[in-house]
Amino acid sequence: MAATDDETPHITAIRRSVDAGFRFLHLSDADGREVIAIHAECFRGGVVDTYTVRAMNEAVGARFRADDYPDGDPLWQHHGPVVDVVTALMALPPPGVRGAPSQTLRRSSGL
Repeated sequence: MAATDDETPHITAIRRSVDAGFRFLHLSDADGREVIAIHAECFRGGVVDTYTVRAMNEAVGARFRADDYPDGDPLWQHHGPVVDVVTALMALPPPGVRGAPSQTLRRSSGL
């Protein structure tokens, strides 16, 4: 099945994340029968960048200190369409570089 014009930018963003080293888990319903979301993680430089997708317009991304992941508060988070979340996450400066998030935030209910 080919992607629709609406889906293409989101799929392209996910493919860019694969090329950047993100690895994926399929999150299933309580019965384990239906995939209800995909979750992606990339560990690097003492941080973990993650995003979870439930639908084209329902994604959440976050960066955590590796020592705080997965139960701690994030350093950065963003909600929105897949393309926006993945693009913003991948645009974050590496840890220790000027502009990189360094202070934890209160975890949102979306995470």
